[in-house]
Amino acid sequence: MMNQELQQEPKFHELELPDACMACGGPIAARFTSSGATGVCLACRRISALSVARSGDGINVVQLPAGEA
Repeated sequence: MMNQELQQEPKFHELELPDACMACGGPIAARFTSSGATGVCLACRRISALSVARSGDGINVVQLPAGEA
């Protein structure tokens, strides 16, 4: 009997977005789940919420505005 966990799709997908950080222009490591998307800049370590929308040209990924504590 095969392990069912090994046959299931991962619950998230990861992707690197080059030159995408709003703060420093560095690459963002993005993780997409069924509940949303989050990114972290690999250069300055800024964490940001991401919005994903389908468009006629493909998929748009946008960094959502965030406040400072």
